[in-house]
Formats: sequence, C-alpha cells, structure tokens
Amino acid sequence: MAKQGLKKQTETDDSLAKIISCLSKRKSFILEAGAGSGKTRSLIETLKHILLNEEGPLRKQNQQIVCITYTNVAKNEIIERIENNPLVLVGTIHQFAWHAIKNYQKELATEILEYNSKDTKKHISDLDKKIKDKKIEYSEYGRKFEEGQITHEDVIEFSNKLFEKYPKILKIVADKFPYIFIDEYQDTEERTVKMFLDGLLKTNESPVIGFFGDSMQNIYDVGIGQIPQEYIAKGVLELITKEENFRCSEEVIKVLNNIRTGLQQKPAGKNLKGEVLFVDCNGSGNIADYEKVKNFLTTKKGWDINKTKILLLTHKDIANKAGYETLLKTYDKLSFGRDRLFKKDEVFSEFILNKLEVFVSLYENKKYSEFVTMLGKQGFIVRKHEDKVIIDNLMKDLIKLRESTNVKEVIGYVLKNNLLVKPDRMANFEDKLKMIPLPDDLLSKKDFHDTLMTVNYKEFIQVNKYIEGSTPYSTKHGVKGAEFDNVLIVIDDTSWNRFNFNDVFSGNTKNQNRFNMTQNLLYVCCSRSKNYLAVTSLSVLDNKAIIGIKNIFGHSNYKTVDQL
Repeated sequence: MAKQGLKKQTETDDSLAKIISCLSKRKSFILEAGAGSGKTRSLIETLKHILLNEEGPLRKQNQQIVCITYTNVAKNEIIERIENNPLVLVGTIHQFAWHAIKNYQKELATEILEYNSKDTKKHISDLDKKIKDKKIEYSEYGRKFEEGQITHEDVIEFSNKLFEKYPKILKIVADKFPYIFIDEYQDTEERTVKMFLDGLLKTNESPVIGFFGDSMQNIYDVGIGQIPQEYIAKGVLELITKEENFRCSEEVIKVLNNIRTGLQQKPAGKNLKGEVLFVDCNGSGNIADYEKVKNFLTTKKGWDINKTKILLLTHKDIANKAGYETLLKTYDKLSFGRDRLFKKDEVFSEFILNKLEVFVSLYENKKYSEFVTMLGKQGFIVRKHEDKVIIDNLMKDLIKLRESTNVKEVIGYVLKNNLLVKPDRMANFEDKLKMIPLPDDLLSKKDFHDTLMTVNYKEFIQVNKYIEGSTPYSTKHGVKGAEFDNVLIVIDDTSWNRFNFNDVFSGNTKNQNRFNMTQNLLYVCCSRSKNYLAVTSLSVLDNKAIIGIKNIFGHSNYKTVDQL
C-alpha cells in the first residue's frame, strides 16, 4: 500500500520521478530547486523511497544512507521527518567527514604533525611527544593540537588529505554508504564537492550522489555556488530542475522571476495574490525614514507587525534595534563568543538563557507544577502556604530586577535567595579568575567576565527573544530557509563593502563576484515572503538603478518616501 501511494505521488511530481529514475539507474544527479519549491520535501521523499524499497539489503550489508546538511537546524528537521530512522546518517559536512576519518588515529596524528611543521607562525615544539598518547578529537570551539584537538577547518582539510593519500579509506566510505545526498549543495566548499565527484564517484562501487540545492541561494563566501557544468556535460551528473513555487504569493514570484531570468517559477500551491512595494528614501540614510516606511506598512497597508520579518544585514544592526548591542560587543571579547552566546552553551549564557529565563518563563506563564519542580531541584522546597507567599514575592522582585539592573545584581539575587543553584561550571570558572597571579591565558576571560557583570540584564532578555524568534528582526543571512507572511528588507549600501544593491539594480557587473553575491542575497530575502513584500533603500540609487528597480518590482510599485 505504501509503495502504491509513493508511485501515485511521483506521477504528479516530475522532478521526484526523475530522481527515482536516477536511483534505479544508479546515476548521480543535481536537483536545482528554486526558492519555495519544496526542495526539502523532495529530499525527504527520496530518503523515504530508498527506505521503502531497500531497507532489507541496507540492514543486511550494514550500510547507511548519508544525508549531509548545512546546519544543525536542517539536520534535526530531516531526522524528525524520517522518524529518526537509524539507516540514515544525518549530519553536517564536518560531522560526516569526522565520522569517516575518526578511527584513523595514526593517520590523523601524521597530518597534524605535517601541518604543524609548515606552520611558522604558530609552530608547536615537540608536538610529536605531546600528542603521542593523546586521542585525536574534534571540537567545535577551536584548535589545540597539543591536546589532540582539531576544529572545523582541520576536519575538512584532513579528510580531503586522507581520502587522497589512502584510497582504501575512500573505498571503505563508498562501500559503507551507497547513497550520499548533499543538502544546500551551493553552500558546500568547492574542495568538498570535488572530493565527492573526483574521489568517491571514481571508486569501483561508487555511491549514488545527489546534490539538492539552488545555486541562486549561495550567499556565503565559502560555498561552491554552482557545480561546474563540465560534470553535467560529461554525463557525470544528471541535471533535474524544480520550477514550482509553493510558498510565495503571485506578485512575489513575478519579482523572483525578474531577478532570476534563468529559472522561471510558477505558482504551484495555494499561493496568495500578494503585493510588492519598493520605497526609495532618496539616499537620506536616515533611520527616521525607515520608521516612516514601517509605520506606513502597518497603518496604511494593514501589515501585522507580529507576522512581519524585518531583514537587516548584520547582528550589529539587529542588536542596535533590538536592544542587546552592549551584550554582543561583550561576547566578542571571547573566542567564538558570539556563536556560544546564540547557542546558549557559554557558562553564563547557558545559566541565564537555559535556566534563569526558563525559570522566570514558567512562573510568568503560570506553569506552576514545572516551576515548583525546577525550584525544588535547586534546593528551595515549598512545604506550606507561607513558602508560596515568599516565593511569589521573590519572583515579583526578580522580574523587576531583570528590567532595571545589571547581570551581576540579578545573578547575585537569584543565588542569594536560593532560587537557583550556581552551576559547577560557573563556580569553577570564577574560581580560576581568583588565581594570583592570573595566568596570561585567563586575562581576556577575566576582562570578559568583569565587563559582562556590568551589562544591563535586560539585554539578555532581548537576545533571548531574538534567539527564540519572537522579535521582528533578523539578519538577511540568518533568515535563509525560513518563511514569513510579510517581509520588509532594509537596504543601505553605506553599511557594508561586500554587497552593492545599486550595482545589481543598475546591472553593473564590473565587480562580478560582488554582483553575484548581492543578487543572490536579494533573491533569498525576497523569496522569504508568503504574502506581502516591501524593500526600502536608505542609500543613494542612481538613475539606472531606479529603472532596474521598476523593471523588477513593477513601475507602479516604486515610490519615494515622500509619496507615502
């Protein structure tokens, strides 16, 4: 019954039928899927098809399907949608590469020593002796060769080296994984793509390799962007295109097709009619004009700000508007500090965002059972009514303190009143900072700690709202893969050097790389909208650019800020 259902579905999905045809011929392929086309769904259906038809042989031969993702968010989504089937190994490229090479400890140690011998700036003396009995491990937060610790770049570099030097390792990988799918292929490093195409595909029992993605959505410097056409021309890969758009409104799809003439999309679901608007602020650079545009959209156009995403370029821009700029600057004092703040796994961000703010949220949302359980685990036991009154007063005071004082005062209040217990990680960290004299490697950490304690605690509240998606702001890069009812994009060419929207609108390709990156970013941002789309420029637009804007968005949809 399941097989019949899948067959019926493929008859109405031409691209999926072509993928399944490739699988049956053991032919590797590229699925070039425009924004909103359901690329992830195609990937999931491909995985389900293989599991449905080949689960027995895969188990018998102790094989797995590999699904390489670009982010852990995508990884978790795929795992959930295939019901955590152990026959599919889902992970980022770094996780897959590490999985493939982690057992080759001797070879890894050799690569570390070779790398160290060529590193004149950070050469480590007697490294061979220091790692002699160390197990080589992969860490997300920095390289420490003397401890046997390698990081992101090393994993990719060393896996490429091992595959090149030891064909047997490559053969073992090919035998173990008969299907390898790369999600968001455009964001994968060129050397990694070539490792698959020039390495794995040339083994005797080569796997079927499927690239799922969209070359137009490459907005990172490290990604290959577009796979060289020679692989398609020579028949190494079969090109499959997916032109449907299930997400965007009809008016937004028109904009996308004007930006990207090479792949013309068509509405394919319950697409809304939608509306688009471009507002030229005449190069004022004035944030008041941005506010005027936002007010126009909400009061005159009826946009629901709670269903609107405002796309800016950097975390700095967002932090300034969302109210956590000082906190962001403070975490920049730490190595990988910004990443660790947003991942909530640095000592203080973990305690505050994963414990303290959760604790307050349970109380504010009247989830008293969970609140009391969490309270009890920390040592404050509620035995009688008077205890409830005490807790209630303490929490009311804590909520006020969070809005009015600094991090040190809030943490101090929580610990002093036994609302939460200080984590061992935090205690150990603070103990180290008390050492006299303080070792050099702790000086920057003490600077970070002392500065953090003076930051207004409210900034943690604001950054938590951003992380949990309850602010209207996002970076243009951070929004990739998401979708929203309404989207407002704010352009300001004076804010960055890597992008120039005026050149894209005017068709100026003098700096081709910058032109491509900017055009891709515009395409990604516009394609997030399910209904209404507005773009506003705070920087100067020349006459050619204005003509280009009218051609992309429609002449009647171009307005100056004075016309609102």
